[in-house]
Amino acid sequence: MIRATLLFLALVLATTPVRASGSGLPDLGNPVDTVLSPAEERQIGAEVFSRLRERGGVVEDTLIDAYLNDLGIRLISSSPGSPFAPNLVVIDNSTINAFTVPGGHIAVFSGLILTAENESELAGVIAHEIAHATQRHIAQRVAAQTGNSMTAVAGFIAGILLGAVDPQLGAAVATTGIAGSAQSSINYTRMHEREADRIALDMLARAGVDPEGMVSFFETLQRRAGGEPGRQFEFLRTHPMNAERISAIKDRLDSLPAATTRSDSHSFRLARARLAALVGNTDTPLAEESDRQYRQAIIARRAGNPEKAARLLTPLYEQDSGNLWYALPLARALNDSGETERADHILTDLIELYPGDATLMRVRVKWMLDRGETDSAYRAARSAVETSPDDPAAALALSEAANASGRTLEHHEQLGRYFLLQDNLVAAHQELETAYTYTADHPRARLRIESTLEDIERRAGQERDD
Repeated sequence: MIRATLLFLALVLATTPVRASGSGLPDLGNPVDTVLSPAEERQIGAEVFSRLRERGGVVEDTLIDAYLNDLGIRLISSSPGSPFAPNLVVIDNSTINAFTVPGGHIAVFSGLILTAENESELAGVIAHEIAHATQRHIAQRVAAQTGNSMTAVAGFIAGILLGAVDPQLGAAVATTGIAGSAQSSINYTRMHEREADRIALDMLARAGVDPEGMVSFFETLQRRAGGEPGRQFEFLRTHPMNAERISAIKDRLDSLPAATTRSDSHSFRLARARLAALVGNTDTPLAEESDRQYRQAIIARRAGNPEKAARLLTPLYEQDSGNLWYALPLARALNDSGETERADHILTDLIELYPGDATLMRVRVKWMLDRGETDSAYRAARSAVETSPDDPAAALALSEAANASGRTLEHHEQLGRYFLLQDNLVAAHQELETAYTYTADHPRARLRIESTLEDIERRAGQERDD
């Protein structure tokens, strides 16, 4: 059986032919699938994000992730025909930046979210990055690369994008002598930037989000940079801005209908407050006293003081008991402080209010495991997977419960499903190969896992070698 390699993102392109126009730019009239298919883009993006998580650079928080991805889905839903569903993560980095990885994967730096003064500014940046993804600008630039093998270029896509977050990691990937040409192969052209601006503005208007936020954010960065972007304005370096481009955006704004949404959502305010607490930022101004109180509560729980967190969260919860931003952290704080009965009551109410929410079910499973209730945890996790078979959080919960209850085969198989649902074929293949080694006495599981491995290898352009 083929052992999937950690350099999968290079292998998926190893035998792909290069097609470019004589000008050195891709022929935009032809599909770029012959160079980099949407499936290959998703695989590369999943691998890059997996490596970011391994380095500890991603803010792992279900509430913030849900907010950002809901915003991304709201925006992309106004642009039918996209080859990708958006997958947004937050990078724990105070620089003001965002970047798109092939396959619709978008990284937003914490510094950018905390700098955005309103939701329309944040939405403007996300819409711009979604536009780069839907137009497959990186794939177009890769298609234009003629001087190096596609294997090398694919490796440098990872190296350069990872280097934007962690320079040491980027340097470790970029170890040959073609870094300069590979960098140029994924830099956005002026044409790409203008196209992304135009599509983003239309996307915002159709989604009912004030498109003025995009230009106001760009203008704020340009003004604060004073002509010298520097590292804290990395967004301006990776997305070059000038007066002509801003003028073109304003001209486009004049032709768009008036926005229907201008005020910030409550979730935007709480997402900023929560993110500020998670990254240790106490300086970001928060307009509402309740938001400042919320930030203090999250800081207290992270500092190991769940009793204080519960005291701060309780009045907020009592005013809005169905609000996940308040109820879930309060339940966790109560559970941490030993008030398990009250915590369970709040969590049960939330599960009834949000039936099928795999994140809430995973919290319940974790609490059961912490209390030694492994069989109950396993049954709850099985139920979550049956209810939400395509939810990665449900698969992960079942993997953890299976592991705790001694079901090793199911642990690795479900962990493989978790990675597969996230398009991380490398990790999925590795976990399923491990699961396969436990199938000697489980013929049905053996056939099921064999079939899944074959499917992964077909998607990766590989052949099984039994």
